[in-house]
Amino acid sequence: MAGLELFQRMSVEQVAKGLELHPFEIIRILVADGSLSSDLRLDASSVERVRVAGGLETWWASNPSAAPGHDVTLALLRELLQKVLARGYVEPRGVRADNLFRGLDTEYQRGLRRAVNALIRGGVFMSSMSATGLTLSVAPAREADLRLFVVEGRGPVSHLWDQD
Repeated sequence: MAGLELFQRMSVEQVAKGLELHPFEIIRILVADGSLSSDLRLDASSVERVRVAGGLETWWASNPSAAPGHDVTLALLRELLQKVLARGYVEPRGVRADNLFRGLDTEYQRGLRRAVNALIRGGVFMSSMSATGLTLSVAPAREADLRLFVVEGRGPVSHLWDQD
């Protein structure tokens, strides 16, 4: 490998920052993919391999806005759940948990994470570990409740996060 090419490769920490992941998650994905290099440096094709093998997606292009007098976290949650249902992430299909938040500023992520955690505790989301990270899926028995909340903003799902 040429000297210049060696310096153009990125560290795991640099890649993790760019992909909004913890460095351990990068290592986990590379190990699961069987492509962990001995020098722990990654080039552009390795970064793309991490993105594909890890199932990384950016769901948010910008931070949300809510109509005056409306709770931004609640509006964000309904939009998120609509995306989850539209993409068919009902058990047994799952999505990387961190995809739900990628692209949002920390402030928005924090409120949304609390609500998602409440949905896990309430049995609406099922969580499991895969070789590439934490995944979430809608519990089939709660799909109708979730759809009611997304469409009308009411039902058994609407107050789960009030218990925090």
